Amino acid sequence: MNDPTKTAYGEKNQNTPPELDVFSFLIGTWQGKGRTPLDDGTVAEYPITWIGRYILDGTAIADEVHGPAPDGSPYLGINLRQYDRNRKTWIVEYLNVSHSFLRKLVDTRLGRVTVRGRNVTVASESPGMSYRERYEVEDGDNWVLRVDISTDGGKSWDEKQEIRLQRVQ
Repeated sequence: MNDPTKTAYGEKNQNTPPELDVFSFLIGTWQGKGRTPLDDGTVAEYPITWIGRYILDGTAIADEVHGPAPDGSPYLGINLRQYDRNRKTWIVEYLNVSHSFLRKLVDTRLGRVTVRGRNVTVASESPGMSYRERYEVEDGDNWVLRVDISTDGGKSWDEKQEIRLQRVQ
């Protein structure tokens, strides 16, 4: 049975601000591997499935990260991304389903989205920590996410995670 209330990836609303196109590379289903350096000097590797879709009548993007955490426990996180044309700002929030919290990454007072060619950086601040996600779009079927953390105000950065993904659908 075909259910008209369910969509695999949604559709972009024609009235959506063009800024949302910055994250359109996320739309679809992706699979790959994550790598995270551990405190003991080893590196944990784990499978990742990433699913991106248009939501809220095609005016925003929700992208889900499914897979095990570096310690092997189940993990689910959902990014919510929208451009507010009236305030001329991004709204980016991260819902960590596995650990039950919602974190604001970017809004009118906090963080920023920077675009350089096909690469996108989401930068944010938390008490005592600077955080950035670097999306490196290789082509329409491959991209890499690198997550970096700084505890010295951005003078030095430690790469905490690398995820390489390939399009499945």
